[in-house]
Amino acid sequence: MITIEIHETDLNELTRTEVHNLPGALFAGTSPLLKPFMKKLETLLPVQNKGRSDSYILSALHSHIDEVHADENVICVKSGDKLVEISREELGELMGERYPSTDHHRLNLPGLLFLQSGPALQSASAILLRREHKLRIPDGRRTLRYIFHMGVVFVDANKERIIVNFDPDRLPKRADGSGVLE
Repeated sequence: MITIEIHETDLNELTRTEVHNLPGALFAGTSPLLKPFMKKLETLLPVQNKGRSDSYILSALHSHIDEVHADENVICVKSGDKLVEISREELGELMGERYPSTDHHRLNLPGLLFLQSGPALQSASAILLRREHKLRIPDGRRTLRYIFHMGVVFVDANKERIIVNFDPDRLPKRADGSGVLE
């Protein structure tokens, strides 16, 4: 298990991106993960930001979130004293209705949440994994998304830092048993 810690200065220095709300960086991209939960997430917004389209809600979440936590069982998003939880079971039920043949017990909530983040956070994470942990992370966007989807096993974000636990052992192995990122 590898832990990386990302601060505002890391995003600025590594990707030339200025981020004013670190937990909001997890909601800066596009992913179908949160689409079914927009009404639930809308409860985190101030009254003046409610009642609009899903894309507006996602954009507003970016600046109003205080904390995010994701592990194998739940994604928790906090704003002030309000908390929204998205559980593995809840997501599995929604997927089961739409895709009955999918293997829902293999859902990786932290990896799916990480895919919701914008390119700056993903790029900074890849750079830190390369520099600090000597992993050979490929440059291709689709490959990178696959690696993060499978390998990110824990996310904890607040106003000061984002902590990402990455498990390279969750990725496929080569024929000789070595990891694909070694």
